[in-house]
Amino acid sequence: MSGIKLEGILDSTLREGEQTPTVYFTPEEKCKIAEMIYLTLGPRSVLEIGAPYSPEYTEGVKAVARYFDERGYKAFLASHCRTLRGDVDIAWKCGTRCITVFMATSEKHLLYKFNGLSYEAALDRIRDVISYAKDTVGFDRVEYTLEDATSMPIDRIIEVARVAEEAGVDVVKIPDTKGQADPWSFYEIISKLVESVSIPVDVHCHNDRGLAVANSIAALKAGARYVNVAVMGLGERCGIADMASLVENLETLYGVDTGVNFKMIPNLYRYVSAVTGIPIHLQHPIVGRFARIHKAGTHQKTVLRSPDAYETIDWDKYGLQREYEFGAMQSKELVNHLLSGFDVSEDKKLEIVEEIRRRSMRFKRPLRVSEVWRIIEEETGISMKVHEEYFDAIIFVKTKPSIDEESFLRMLREYLLEVEITGTIYEVTGLWDYIVYLKDVKGNPQLDEVTAKIRRMPAVIDTSTSIVFEEYR
Repeated sequence: MSGIKLEGILDSTLREGEQTPTVYFTPEEKCKIAEMIYLTLGPRSVLEIGAPYSPEYTEGVKAVARYFDERGYKAFLASHCRTLRGDVDIAWKCGTRCITVFMATSEKHLLYKFNGLSYEAALDRIRDVISYAKDTVGFDRVEYTLEDATSMPIDRIIEVARVAEEAGVDVVKIPDTKGQADPWSFYEIISKLVESVSIPVDVHCHNDRGLAVANSIAALKAGARYVNVAVMGLGERCGIADMASLVENLETLYGVDTGVNFKMIPNLYRYVSAVTGIPIHLQHPIVGRFARIHKAGTHQKTVLRSPDAYETIDWDKYGLQREYEFGAMQSKELVNHLLSGFDVSEDKKLEIVEEIRRRSMRFKRPLRVSEVWRIIEEETGISMKVHEEYFDAIIFVKTKPSIDEESFLRMLREYLLEVEITGTIYEVTGLWDYIVYLKDVKGNPQLDEVTAKIRRMPAVIDTSTSIVFEEYR
């Protein structure tokens, strides 16, 4: 038994995630992301949807609260606020009925952020605002975040947590604000705190040293009941614990029933990537494309016989499929698999394997499946027209001088996501304003459709399309 007793997952994509450099969500995007997260994590989740005390973000919080109310979603929507009565009032007026108030009591924060505020005065403020939010205003759930907790000695952490508990807080959150903890030290902090308070403990782990998921699991094993995540691990600097990585490990390594709809995760990640403009790293665990591609010949041979010899992820659970790279490390077994049902001699199969390897080295890249079928046609004379033709293409785009660049790029990224095409957008000088490089287009009909759609976008004056014959590196 893992000993983990998870009560809920707090997603902070719309709050911590929006603190990622370059990331700004529109209210409409916030509504869609919040809905997708809710449908992914389920009703046990808490969605931290923004910091409404900042005027620029008030409308986004209000929009999500209205959106969920109109659809009857029974979700815990939380505002994230400073430990100030005024912030509490704003959060209530925005329509959220859960609130997270944060305040650091570490020496450096008291000195440099709060201009020398005394520790005792900080405790008084924490008592006052928690009591005000819970008893006077009437929030259903009040969580207190002890910012920069891992910079404090454990006796101080316990003392502040007890003050919050006595004031009526429902949950106390321990963040590793600077991402400085390791799993062993964080386990010790959380286990001692859990023994010292009777309210649930939540954790919020930053990833500055790449330990956010490991620290989150350590905290849950130490007795924490809630854990914070973000889609793609978004957040300040290196972000926080990644949603997909954490829930996959909790379910498969520790047997925890997270209540997550895993098939929703790939689309959720693709949408957030599209609207933020931050690509999903190819080697991102679970959702990165390379995570399920086998390149080495020995790997291909073995996986074709027994996938779990090299895999521990159930791709069906996510609605994904494993893939194989056709290239210089090509296995004979993969070609055998591809030609199953065709009458091709073993000698001819070896010639096909060698030609795949040669072309891959010459182009310095893997071959697309359509290119492999073309080689098979050349070597065997067998028509392979039954197989779809995939190719890359470039669309040159000229836009109006008055273009709202941010809106145009967002619209373009969302459209490519909708039609499930991987595209890279470049802004250029010269006759054209943008180049859209499309990967693995499914034939001329799809390319024509995509080109026509882009040409009809309000900001676009003209387009020109070219198919990529070869790619050299």
